[in-house]
Amino acid sequence: MILGHAATTLVAKRIVPEMPWWLIFVSAFLIDIAMFTFVALGIETMTPTGGEGPTLANTIIDMTFSHDLVPQIGWTLLAGVLALAVTQRPVFALVAIVLSLGHWLGDLVAGYGHFVFGPDSHPLGTDWYHVNLPAALAFEAVLGVVCVFIFTRRRDLPRAVQAGLFGVFGLVPFIFLAI
Repeated sequence: MILGHAATTLVAKRIVPEMPWWLIFVSAFLIDIAMFTFVALGIETMTPTGGEGPTLANTIIDMTFSHDLVPQIGWTLLAGVLALAVTQRPVFALVAIVLSLGHWLGDLVAGYGHFVFGPDSHPLGTDWYHVNLPAALAFEAVLGVVCVFIFTRRRDLPRAVQAGLFGVFGLVPFIFLAI
C-alpha cells in the first residue's frame, strides 16, 4: 500500500491540526523509510521476477526487519518516542504510534505477505499484492476515499481541491494495474 498510507495522514492532520506535516508523514511511512534504507544497505531485498519488468505483483520482497511483526513493535514505539522527543507533546506521540501501527495493519490487508519474524516464521496478512492485486488496490482506494471524506468534511475547501484529493486517493491506486 502506498497512497493508503498517505491518506491516513489526512485523518491525523484533521484530528491534530497543530501536528507538523513532516512528523505525520515520517510516522506514517517510518517502516517504509526503514525498508528502503535496509534495501539500500543490502539488509533487505526487493527482487523483480518477471521478464516484462518490475511490477507490484512480480516483486519478491524480504522485509524481515522493517515489516514483520516483531520489529513492528519496535518501529511503532520508535515513532512515538521520536514524536515525543521532538515535540514534547504526548498527543503527537500517540498519533505517531497509531499512524505507524496503521501502516502495518493496512499492509496486512492490502500489501505483501508479512511474517512474525522472517520467512521461516508464521505468515501474516493476505499477500494481495501477489495473489489479488486488484483487490489490494481497491482496498487502498476505498481507504483513501474514506480518509479524504473525513479530512474534507465540514471544511471550507474549494471544490477543485476536494475533487483533486478524491481523485488522487480514489483513482490513482489503480494506475498500478497498468505498470
